Amino acid sequence: MSEISVYLLTIVGVVFLMVVIELVLPDSKVSKYIKSIFAIFIVVVIISPIAKLANSDWDWNKIFDSMEYKIDETFVSNINIDNLDNFERELENFINESYKGAKVSISADFEGDVMKINYIFVDLSELVINEKLQHINYYTAVKELVKKQVDIDDEKVVVYG
Repeated sequence: MSEISVYLLTIVGVVFLMVVIELVLPDSKVSKYIKSIFAIFIVVVIISPIAKLANSDWDWNKIFDSMEYKIDETFVSNINIDNLDNFERELENFINESYKGAKVSISADFEGDVMKINYIFVDLSELVINEKLQHINYYTAVKELVKKQVDIDDEKVVVYG
């Protein structure tokens, strides 16, 4: 067992013993003295490792030697997918402020927690054409809008539909 486990078990044991003695003893002046002695004993047990640490070299590896830390790849992957979905939604909302009906899909790779965008696909098949803007090239306008929002090369933005 590690030193921390032994320490915590000692504290729990002393508190448990105090509770048992408190239940067994009748209420009297003697029981008050015994409770006071146990309270002092608990304080000594809690403080004792501090003196031990002050007299020795401080080594975190020694204290936490039995613990292992591993990255949960599934959790990280789910976080990355959620971030990608949020980014797609935000970009889609940004485009839909000017051109209603655009759908965004992003192809990306993750290196740890860094997202590297391969392509941004914008589907304009459900685009609602505004009468005021009916004579513009929507493909070029949407591509420029995406490039303004996301720092990405021109050939990585694919607008279709």
